[in-house]
Amino acid sequence: MSLTNGIGKDGGLPWRLKGEMAYFRSVTSHIPEEEKRRGARNAVIMGRKTWVSIPPKFRPLAGRINIVISRTSSATELGVNPESEDVKVFESIEKALAHLASPREGQAKIGRVFVIGGAQIYTDLLRLDTSSATVDKLLVTRILAPRYDCDAYFPEFRTVEQYMNEVAHASKIIARQDMMKDTAESQDEPIGLLKEQEWTQASTDSLRQYLGSSCPAALLESPDMVTGEGETCYEYQLWEKTG
Repeated sequence: MSLTNGIGKDGGLPWRLKGEMAYFRSVTSHIPEEEKRRGARNAVIMGRKTWVSIPPKFRPLAGRINIVISRTSSATELGVNPESEDVKVFESIEKALAHLASPREGQAKIGRVFVIGGAQIYTDLLRLDTSSATVDKLLVTRILAPRYDCDAYFPEFRTVEQYMNEVAHASKIIARQDMMKDTAESQDEPIGLLKEQEWTQASTDSLRQYLGSSCPAALLESPDMVTGEGETCYEYQLWEKTG
């Protein structure tokens, strides 16, 4: 996402980053050893538009249980076999979470659950008040430069101070790498910055520990989690719910 939390443009991604897509696949597929021993599978939750945006040859996302939220389309209408154990369609987030929390006998145990979009699903889940599930981590790929035009945004989760710290950090990284690009100062203004802190950015060591074997090899010994492709410089981040 951009420095102002932009995540989409015209129904797709504003950027094309092969390394970041490989990171997404690796992280959402990675199962810690303890979870492996009990035969767990990870799940990815997405909205209808995100499901449709995935090229048919890549649907469902392999090795993960795909959960699709659609209030208007049935499984059949979305090209999903209602009997499939790899893809499930639910009309509400609450029903999807209830399914994941109580798998039937013979179904795979659930490991990590990732929410992968789109913007409305992110907003709904961050605001969801339920004892059955809570969003406690945000895995962010932060685009440091250049500036990308966006029309879809992840809900703001930072305070003014945290946002300004990110702007300063991005400018420092760009200067360090001697990159002549649109920097943080050219970004649109963020919307809805929080008055009180709800999320804390974790250390790079904490992120590496969470990623385990899914951590990109090139960044295992890096002092930060900054990388780049072509003209784009970006950073892998982990944010954790405060308290």
